[in-house]
Amino acid sequence: MTVLVLGATGKTGKPVVDALVAQGVKVRAASRNPAAASESVEPVRFDWADRGTWAAALSGVDGLYVVGPYAAPDAAELLDALLAAAPQVERVVLLSVLGADMLPDAVPMQAWEASVRASGKQWTILRPNWFQQNFGEGAFTATLRDGAQLRLPAADATVGFVDTRDIAEVAAAALTQDGHTGQIHIITGPERLSHASAMGILGHAAGRELRYTALTADEFAQELHDAGLDDRSITWQLGLFTLIRDGANALLTDTVERITGHPARSLEAYAREHATVWRSTARGGNPEPALRGVRP
Repeated sequence: MTVLVLGATGKTGKPVVDALVAQGVKVRAASRNPAAASESVEPVRFDWADRGTWAAALSGVDGLYVVGPYAAPDAAELLDALLAAAPQVERVVLLSVLGADMLPDAVPMQAWEASVRASGKQWTILRPNWFQQNFGEGAFTATLRDGAQLRLPAADATVGFVDTRDIAEVAAAALTQDGHTGQIHIITGPERLSHASAMGILGHAAGRELRYTALTADEFAQELHDAGLDDRSITWQLGLFTLIRDGANALLTDTVERITGHPARSLEAYAREHATVWRSTARGGNPEPALRGVRP
């Protein structure tokens, strides 16, 4: 079996590659700037904006892990075109988001989910909660390291933050094992935490105080606007945080343990593992807005 992993250098793509390799699966790792090859991984160039890169990446592929073209204005049409260009692909696993069916139309996940459902392939949809890795590998990282403060419109609502390695192991199972076709897997961490509690956990691991400041939606939108985000991206981010405030992200599931056989990884464990990320502080200046197109 050969699986093409889109976004293979990203927060979920890289651990999906690792999880598939651990199972002995041949992986084609797709990105705009392919990395070096290894024994089980063939790097290939793939660019959503350049359809000339698609055929070679898809050639001989049996399974497909899809991280969609979030930034593209024609995101929904691109996924339809990709699926049509891959008639030989039997299994498709799509990375979506918890609450996809409750988000504004500016967020393309609903359209992507409809596309894979209609593809005629053996599909599985993943709807994960917010990534723990957003704190250590994403848009929050520099904000916490340099400003020690996270400013978000999440109120005091709780979230079941999930480790992307757990998402990856569920994805690998869906790509290689029977019993996942036509399933929507909601993937969460093991506990509900507010952003203030999360900052306490990260700060304790890093040995310094990290703070959470609750913004109003209007304050957050203005900060994003001032940082240069377009209206579509701002609408997207506001929709995600509306879900948090409404309690949708407080959901916990047993998906990770049921499918992988081990409990979901905790934020505390992730914080201990990556504590050095948040230990450096910048000299002076105000923290940048915490979000610039971050995804759950």
